[in-house]
Amino acid sequence: MRMSVRFLATALALLLISPCLSHGSELSESWTSARAMGMGNAFTAVASEGDALFYNPAALARVSGFHWTIMDPRIGVNGAEALEVAEIAGNSSSVADKLGDLYGKAVWVGGGGKTSIVFPGIGFAAYANGDVGINLQNPAYPQLNLNYFFDYGLALGGAVDLVPSIWSIGVTARRVNRTGTNLPLGPSILATLDIEQIKERLKDRGTGYGLDIGTMLTLPSPIRPTLALTIRNFGTTSFSFEEGTRAPPPSLPDMTFGASFSIDTPILTITPAFDYRYIDRGDIQVGKKIHMGIEFELPLLTLRAGLNQGYYTAGAGLDLGVLELEAATYGVELGEYPGQLEDRRYLVQMKLQLGLDGDLFDFSKVSGDSGRRKKLKQRR
Repeated sequence: MRMSVRFLATALALLLISPCLSHGSELSESWTSARAMGMGNAFTAVASEGDALFYNPAALARVSGFHWTIMDPRIGVNGAEALEVAEIAGNSSSVADKLGDLYGKAVWVGGGGKTSIVFPGIGFAAYANGDVGINLQNPAYPQLNLNYFFDYGLALGGAVDLVPSIWSIGVTARRVNRTGTNLPLGPSILATLDIEQIKERLKDRGTGYGLDIGTMLTLPSPIRPTLALTIRNFGTTSFSFEEGTRAPPPSLPDMTFGASFSIDTPILTITPAFDYRYIDRGDIQVGKKIHMGIEFELPLLTLRAGLNQGYYTAGAGLDLGVLELEAATYGVELGEYPGQLEDRRYLVQMKLQLGLDGDLFDFSKVSGDSGRRKKLKQRR
């Protein structure tokens, strides 16, 4: 059954008067892709083309020619449990009964998309990204954790090669309009509800300006080892108060070290990758900072696997020229440390792209030194 709007509003309303409790919660992502999540979100040293604007702007310096991502919509859900939660929320029982049935369960729905244009050293994107997640834990001392946000905005990035094809630096500036919030809820407020407060909290909205900086070093070698360092939301991305009851929560800085290399064989390319995220955040458990992945790329089919916050990931991609289809499954830790509370998620994405590589007209996807598709084209 479909989750009732009233129940979702009720869950959001519980945020209004709850104190912040010292329980772990999900690490929110401002942008994801199915390719990245399939390989454990270890993507800082791998990102190329339009994705470079969000993962590492230094990769824009490695773009060859012109590439237009016309659209790449994606949608995700946390599987059968989401349907079970929707059925509980949509029944005719009281709110207290609903909450009692929800212990140990979670619901998550996410999605987004973008259109982007990149040239050597510069890129632009218009994008939207959002998700909503609810989980209720600990019957002895009930806590409802809710994450809800929807962003849309513009991104403009630039990069330069300090040493051609070896060392590059880049910057992305973003204007973001955000609606949403994320807070844990204690038991003291579960018996009091106010529909008008619910409606107001759903309107929390503001505008912020963010800055991402990155660098990438690729060593001359047959396996092209690449080291990368980024700081996303440099100096914190804060939001103004424009509507609702308060400003949306800020996006905190994320300093990430990444590494990758590529092994070319006559029939496939193998790309292992590693990210260590939130380097400067002592409040995040080390196991949640580690991301590892590997990509096996054939001429038409790509297979991926990895580790994200202590849980396995897997993915696949089908390259049909201007059309690419991607799918991934991955685990997210909803608690403080890996192994405490996994939420298994599933994501699908479709990309429609056109490209012009250097002086060669090719209305399929082609990349420069940092991209995988140029190698595919050569093998074909």
